[in-house]
Amino acid sequence: YKQNPYLNKEYISYLEGLEGNLGKAWREGSFDIFEGQYFGEWHRSKHVIEPFQIPTEWRRYRAYDHGRTNAACCKWYAVDHDGRVYVYREFYQTGMNVDQIAMEISKLSGNEYYEYSVADPSIFANHGFVDKAGGQTIAETFARYGIMFLPASNRRLDGWAVMHQYLSWTVQELPKMVYFNICFDSIRTIPALIHDQLKPEDLDSGGEDHAADTDRYMLLSLHERKSPTPKTEVEKKLDRMRERDSLNPYRLGEFYRSV
Repeated sequence: YKQNPYLNKEYISYLEGLEGNLGKAWREGSFDIFEGQYFGEWHRSKHVIEPFQIPTEWRRYRAYDHGRTNAACCKWYAVDHDGRVYVYREFYQTGMNVDQIAMEISKLSGNEYYEYSVADPSIFANHGFVDKAGGQTIAETFARYGIMFLPASNRRLDGWAVMHQYLSWTVQELPKMVYFNICFDSIRTIPALIHDQLKPEDLDSGGEDHAADTDRYMLLSLHERKSPTPKTEVEKKLDRMRERDSLNPYRLGEFYRSV
């Protein structure tokens, strides 16, 4: 708003004096913001980006929140060498059985390699579910499709605290977690979540929180992981020489002459 040449000083002072989410919305021009919003950090221009080709050296992960009547949500994450998290794909669907969900997640995953995948811990419990192959848990059904989940932490408040941290941003710093613009249901539901009236530090689980729960599972598992820093040309050349034959003192001269 300060770049608008048609605003006088009195109106700028008025905008800067507005408190709460209304003032933030008017100053930043973001009308995703509303009173009671749980993730007040959300700003589409900061958190939603155009898709790009994920570099092969970035580490990838998956997280899953189970549902049938409620939405089942699986999301795919890549982490760069600075620790920024990119949500690059999502599956979000209601009314599907476990086999159908597992087949779809397997198809979307293709031949990608994941450091690990985490899921809603309830899928590891035996709730009397028996599938046609005799599996006793939902997690066992996923395993038949080659999808091996680890149980995620279900510490809600800790998870939300980390998610606030990853979504926060300043004028100088971008958020630590962003979403490809094809993740429609994450973009639709996460900014719409509100505080629980009886427990304000938590979000209202009566809202559509499946995409947020999936992010919570992922972020609590990461522990500030990063992808390896890209190697310099000298480091790459040294690696190639190591692969060709063992590097020994008699070949160091050759290495340094070729750098």
